[in-house]
Amino acid sequence: MTAPRANVLRSNAVFRRMWSARAISFIGDGIALTALVIYIQETRGTGTAVAALLLAQALPHLLGPVAGTVADRVDQRTLMIGCDLGRALLFGAAAWFLPSMAWLLVVMAAASTLDTLFAPAGRSAVPALVEDADLVNANAWLGTALNLQVALGPLIGGTLVAVIDVRGALAVDAGSFLLSAILLLGVPKLLPSTRRADRERFMPEMRAGLAYARSHPVARAVVVTLFLGVAFAGIDNVALVFLARDQLGAGPAGFGAVASAFGVGMLVASVMLSRRTSSITPRALFIGGWAMTGLGTLLTAVAPAVWFAVAAQSVSGAGNGADNVASDTLLQRSVPRAMLGRVFGLTSTAAFVGGGLAYAAGGPLLDATSARIVFLIGAAGTFAVVLLATRLLPKTKPEDGPGEPDGPESRPGGTPR
Repeated sequence: MTAPRANVLRSNAVFRRMWSARAISFIGDGIALTALVIYIQETRGTGTAVAALLLAQALPHLLGPVAGTVADRVDQRTLMIGCDLGRALLFGAAAWFLPSMAWLLVVMAAASTLDTLFAPAGRSAVPALVEDADLVNANAWLGTALNLQVALGPLIGGTLVAVIDVRGALAVDAGSFLLSAILLLGVPKLLPSTRRADRERFMPEMRAGLAYARSHPVARAVVVTLFLGVAFAGIDNVALVFLARDQLGAGPAGFGAVASAFGVGMLVASVMLSRRTSSITPRALFIGGWAMTGLGTLLTAVAPAVWFAVAAQSVSGAGNGADNVASDTLLQRSVPRAMLGRVFGLTSTAAFVGGGLAYAAGGPLLDATSARIVFLIGAAGTFAVVLLATRLLPKTKPEDGPGEPDGPESRPGGTPR
């Protein structure tokens, strides 16, 4: 019998630095967004102004393929540190000057662009920091860090605005990025796997990444599944408040409980997977995660009471948390390091576009039918995506996986086995 592996967060000091940096900056993201939403709602008083802020935060994620190409061409540690320092400067300046609405939108868009640049570098760096057998565990820990943004960021941000003011909240956010950059200094350089002389120009490299994702069976399956899955599962976000308040009779607190249950489910799934991982394969975890999301959506559609909807949404969130871990692991194990940043950039954009489609379709669907019908449509579409993922995802590891084996010397902080 194989001896159980040590928890990667305890056994790998370099990964622990990486995880700590991500957890701190994720929480900082939640603080800043919450503080600015509160500030704009209080000073401008319109939904349009709040929507403009959220749009400024969301639109840069369309640049995923560009960000992924950058991540594949540079030292990823330097890129991540630079992005953190840039965000610290932006939010530090916002805290000092507290600019007008127009300039706050510029600050948010610029900070979101830096976050978009950071994301593929951070996700594609993981295989260089941990051993292959620890990837599920490591991705689950990073999922836990991301979920802390949802669980703690708004709470801390709202409290800081109430106790200090919006300037104080933004200053804390700036400090979180500065601390993240300091922690990342302890991560070894993560140089590109191709030499400068062997690289093409930027645009041909980006097109090559898109072509690779289209031809690679695992990458293609993940991109298509994420786009369609988010497009169907995301439409319930529009209908949730109507289901909770109009059909289940929930007050503000009841709706808050239903809305937060999804995030709690994500957090629980990440924590469970970050402990001892079982023999389940990333493929099975990916398909099973989407099946859980569909089941939770279906159960929410037929919920007779608020407590039932809370339980159903936690099931859906747990499926989403499992799927996030599985998709990262599938790509990290099958895509060569030279292409990994571009593939991760494309998956981020696919999820964003799917979410945008869900929000665009969710409103008209809700107006034409009812909240329960919208949830039923979301569940049916998600189950169809499960069937599609079962067909698209290969059952065996593709032969064109990571080209060069990683020895102990290429995994700083890892323990040779």
